[in-house]
Amino acid sequence: MTERKRRQPLQADHVGARLSEWRARRRESQLSLAISANISQRHLSFVESGRTLPSRDMLIRLCDALDIPLRARNELLASAGYAALYPERSLDVAEMASVREALTRIITHHEPYPSFVVDRQWRVVMHNDGAARLVAACFDEATLGALSADGALNFMRMMFEPSQMRPRILNWPAVASRLLVRLRNEARGDPRSPSASLLREFGPSAGCDLAADDHERAELPIIPLQLKVHGTVLHLFNTITTFGTPQDVGLQELRIELSYPMNPQTRDFLAGRV
Repeated sequence: MTERKRRQPLQADHVGARLSEWRARRRESQLSLAISANISQRHLSFVESGRTLPSRDMLIRLCDALDIPLRARNELLASAGYAALYPERSLDVAEMASVREALTRIITHHEPYPSFVVDRQWRVVMHNDGAARLVAACFDEATLGALSADGALNFMRMMFEPSQMRPRILNWPAVASRLLVRLRNEARGDPRSPSASLLREFGPSAGCDLAADDHERAELPIIPLQLKVHGTVLHLFNTITTFGTPQDVGLQELRIELSYPMNPQTRDFLAGRV
């Protein structure tokens, strides 16, 4: 049986206030959310104002209706006095062996094209040989070490690196704006995401108009990356893969970045034929 903590005086970050923030972020009215969660609007109003503490089941239903990330769900449960529901396991533990195998198959099958698996902090937790070759071609060891200060290469810091990566990206404004859009979307989906701080760090110096890019490039199916390496201009585009129905916090936050060549010259270069 789940035990509640003793009721505390209401704080600005109590569960009701946090739910209200998530509802506003999802642009849901109290009525629409109440209908989706199969509760009364009056009851929801009492929860958001702090007059009523939601049951664990009701809180989970509200999280489902708002499509709240698993990490934030655990935080909401804790703020209401309940135990966390979703585990967060390292990829190294035995229970995650099938996940590791699936990730390894995906990135290995993608050879010789680059592939990265990144976590919530944009740390590269897995990569294939194609990714290692491309990164080694773009950076010297000292710079690469600085980008891996906590023991893992940071994907966003790699892309925004000003002295060795940015000069190689010939269509920098388009690429930078897409990267910032990704950071902004992650931050909107979870304001406590590390993407929010990365957006504040890189946004002002990115040298692109983020707002204008949304309108000007909305019709494009892909944003190409034009990367100059060893005198060759590579034309690549990326896809992003996530796990569809995860029940683990860390697993939900993983992103698989797959790069594809856009022309024969790039394909030959990545295959080592030039």
